Amino acid sequence: MRLRWVSVLVLLILASVAAPALAGAASEKPAVDVTVRSTDVSSGDTYESGSDVEITVNASVGDAAPAGTTLSEVVVRVNGDLATSIPANGTSLSETVRPDLRDGSNSIRVIVTDDAGNVNATSFTVLKDAEPPHIFLTSPYETAPWKPIPNGSANDTRATIAGTIIEETSVTELRIIRWYDDQRTTETLRNVEENFSVDLLLGPAGDNGTLNRIRLTATDEFGNFRDYEFFVEVTDGAEPELRLRPFPNETAENRIFLAGTVTDDVSVGGVNVTVRDPTGNVTGRYQASPSYSGPFDDDRYSLAFNDSIYPLYTGTYEVTVTATDTAGKSVSETVTFERVSKGDVAPTVAVDRSRTVVVGTERLFLSGVAFQGVTERVVVETRNATTGDTVDYQVVHAGSRRERVEFDREVAIAPGRTTVIVRATDAKGEEHTERFRVNGTTRGTFVDEGDDSGGESRWPAVTVEPLRDGRPGTASSSVSVRRASADTTVAVPDGNASEVVATANVSVERLRLDVAADTNLTATVVARERADGALAGPDGSRVGATVTVQHSVAEGALDGVTYDLVVRRSYLDAHGLDPANLSVYRLSKGNWSSVETTATGSNGSSVRYAVDSPGLSVFSLATEPGVVDGGEAGGTTDGTDGVAGNGTVANGTDGGAGNGTSDAAAAPEPDVVVTNLTVNRTAVAVNESVLVNVSLENRGDAAATYTADLRAIHEGNTSQVANRTAVLPPGENRSLELTAAFAESGNHTLAVDGTEAGPVVVGGGGGLFSFLSVLSFLPLRLIGMALGGLIGLGLVVVLLRFVLGKVGGDSADG
Repeated sequence: MRLRWVSVLVLLILASVAAPALAGAASEKPAVDVTVRSTDVSSGDTYESGSDVEITVNASVGDAAPAGTTLSEVVVRVNGDLATSIPANGTSLSETVRPDLRDGSNSIRVIVTDDAGNVNATSFTVLKDAEPPHIFLTSPYETAPWKPIPNGSANDTRATIAGTIIEETSVTELRIIRWYDDQRTTETLRNVEENFSVDLLLGPAGDNGTLNRIRLTATDEFGNFRDYEFFVEVTDGAEPELRLRPFPNETAENRIFLAGTVTDDVSVGGVNVTVRDPTGNVTGRYQASPSYSGPFDDDRYSLAFNDSIYPLYTGTYEVTVTATDTAGKSVSETVTFERVSKGDVAPTVAVDRSRTVVVGTERLFLSGVAFQGVTERVVVETRNATTGDTVDYQVVHAGSRRERVEFDREVAIAPGRTTVIVRATDAKGEEHTERFRVNGTTRGTFVDEGDDSGGESRWPAVTVEPLRDGRPGTASSSVSVRRASADTTVAVPDGNASEVVATANVSVERLRLDVAADTNLTATVVARERADGALAGPDGSRVGATVTVQHSVAEGALDGVTYDLVVRRSYLDAHGLDPANLSVYRLSKGNWSSVETTATGSNGSSVRYAVDSPGLSVFSLATEPGVVDGGEAGGTTDGTDGVAGNGTVANGTDGGAGNGTSDAAAAPEPDVVVTNLTVNRTAVAVNESVLVNVSLENRGDAAATYTADLRAIHEGNTSQVANRTAVLPPGENRSLELTAAFAESGNHTLAVDGTEAGPVVVGGGGGLFSFLSVLSFLPLRLIGMALGGLIGLGLVVVLLRFVLGKVGGDSADG
């Protein structure tokens, strides 16, 4: 009992000690709550504003203050200075103050006291932003911070306006307006970071001193804005660039074509071509100039030309091409070529292997042609291969000089092996010979070709001739393969040579063609490196080099193609390309697909890739799309490769933001590009049709109605040939077919939206088919009636002659 009483006493003592501690939640200090523009602010908080703010203080005496305690004073201090003192007389107070704040960070402290000497305080920060943003430029010229932007100059009309914004808060809008010659464009950027960059098309400085007036307006989140207005003069500090297409070193024709392109970063003035004959006299002058309607016409940056040159006499001709820009700067290039007479060109004898057959033990049907140069006489001799005796000797052609002599002739042969000799004599009396052997007993044609005896010609005939190509980082070669037999592999070049075409850093070697059907092939092989302009390649990849093969081989004539692509290691290192991450992609029907690529080794200075492709086309050595070694990504295209696009849709809207604004909330838009342009023939006669295939891709996020406008470029003139419209859903590809025909001979380049194909070489021709093409405007029924009438009239005449003949015969007998 006594123990229980002691326990109760201990608990009472503990309770009396703990009671003050539990009551600590109720303080004697005054309570203070602060709101800034109705927003609760706790001690240590930061509040942002664009102007002075209203601060509301709610204060009351502490819950544990002695009875009768009242508030004494509320003090507001700003940046250590007294802003206001509010006397109090009561247990609570609510007061609103609007202190003067400086621009930037302001330290606010609110202090509350009561008459019992108790004090409570809270402190916070108000960030006042009444200062508009400041801007200084880093492009097209540099300016100083915190100062107005002065007038300046740019050396390219396609300029970049870039700079840095100085602002403690955030910039919600940056508006860039450009005026030039009563034209105005606007770019608007939203939620701009510290640095900005916008591409603008500026007008060149005209004779009347016209400049580009630019206004930048930056607005922060509190509505503070600042305008900068200045003028930019576009100066042309660089000379134009001249690129000539491959040009022959020698010709026997009295007409050749000189084609090329002039580009300038401001505006092309024109091109002048001067031709001097072997005596040094000027025999031709040609001029071309761009046609554009205004200062912002993209046509002013580039001018394509294609001139006919007429070398009438033999000897060396000198052609000087001078390109100028509108600022008067110029660049010239001189090329020479040798005009030879057709008599100086050796005729070639070709035997048609598909038509030449042994028809009996002692008879051979021989078919072939002598072409190129001038042929004055063609004879065929057959000799017994065992005895050497002449079996037959026939003159196929004699007496007149022709550029082409075709022959079908039946000649006698020996019962066994017979050597067949075809001789073509040129204008100088020199003979050019073709030999082969047949076997009359086995009826075998072209036997013993594996034997080096007898002097038979080796087939196929392979030639590789370098072409003059003035484009930077580009090299071209002409490849010819004659009489390639089915089920064989043809090496280009033949013999010990290995190089097909090479730039300083990229070369194509050991081209091998797997032939599926008897065929001839002519091709232009172009190798390009990253020297100037964009290279063709898959989207999202980084391209190191391209190989383009424009060819004449028929579809199905090749089973496959292999070649070695050799690239200098120092070139890859300079462009940040890892050789292990590169492979070859092939363009087919507008789409890029990878082909088998094997890195076969490196000798320290170069890397070799073995490429195995199902056919010839445009090839791109590139990284895998989306996997980049560092640096820029994105396969691009260029008209030189036959694949390019400017993203222009039928209604004239560019694939980007149509109104020139960069608003993050922009609506879905189409982006149609021409990914490839091909022709089925590169050599035709006048009025003969060429089938053109246009490959399209919509890379945007909205459907587009696109009109492919096919144009022909000939001797500097551009004309519309045909057009066709297609609807492309977003992300899809389409192919369109159009037909072109040419009324004039010469080199014609076909183009759709800047993507070029060709040139198509148009020679003389026509004849009956050209005449019939003139009748194409007549209705078919009318043509049929006319032909039927002519045939019927012919039958009547024949019957009448027959009847009159019979009648006349009977009368004579009577």
